[in-house]
Amino acid sequence: MSAKKKRYSDPLSGDIPAGLSSRDFLNYYRANRSKFDSGNVPGEDAAGGESAAPVKKKRGRGDVGSEPGDRGRTAGLRIIGGRFKGLRLEYGGDHRVRPMKDRIRESVFNLMGIYAPGRHVIDLFAGTGALAFEAISRGAESATLIEIHFPSARIIRRNIAVLAEKNPQIPEKIDLTITDVFFWGKELAEHNRAKERGESVSTSHLRHPLPSDRPWLVFCSPPYDFYVSRQNEMLELLAELRAAAPAESVFVIEADRRFDFGLLEVEIPEKKRRSYPPAEIGIFMTGRREPNESESL
Repeated sequence: MSAKKKRYSDPLSGDIPAGLSSRDFLNYYRANRSKFDSGNVPGEDAAGGESAAPVKKKRGRGDVGSEPGDRGRTAGLRIIGGRFKGLRLEYGGDHRVRPMKDRIRESVFNLMGIYAPGRHVIDLFAGTGALAFEAISRGAESATLIEIHFPSARIIRRNIAVLAEKNPQIPEKIDLTITDVFFWGKELAEHNRAKERGESVSTSHLRHPLPSDRPWLVFCSPPYDFYVSRQNEMLELLAELRAAAPAESVFVIEADRRFDFGLLEVEIPEKKRRSYPPAEIGIFMTGRREPNESESL
């Protein structure tokens, strides 16, 4: 009997064959393009594919912090501020998804101060999309959300619909890309190199090129184990984004205590490094100018 083909078990990786090279992933994507675009997992059963045992830990009502267990379809998650303040977002309580806690998200946006309005948001491990939607609520102009976990991508689409009930133009501002974020990063690198050489640009996952006429707001909130098991890929991804980002783009990095923020090789002001155990937050700006007295960064 042949051995069963190994599949990813990473929290956000969904039902994709393990060990694919960038080229193989591209071929896999092309063969399953309609499934990717619709958010249906190739080979997924009606119950939503493989699942692990829920985390058995008592938590307060509405607490959707690190590694939550499966607590039904309506676990508490809401937008904290801005024009959609108080709007409830869908979150299924999936143990593979770790939304940033409300209090941490509020603190992060307080630390950023005025640096949300007018920006393009890039949410690298989107999960429920809560970080991007919070930024949109606070004035961000547009957003790119990247997610490979298909059930989460479906939840993102439903949350976009929730925001669209308040503002019908919201779907036009948001690009949801269902792919592996590390593969997307390689595609971004190829896109940028071709653009620098003046060559025609054609990449499968950059359907909507990232804007260069306004700063970005980049959220990187992956499974914490990625900073250990896939550290080099994480660092390469963030370095590529920093190199491509317009001046005064802001990066928000969430990790845990195992990650050395010094590996990012950027200056993070002491007041922009905060600890909310188990979360560690670092915020920095690319190509920064000296802020005036009314600005936070």
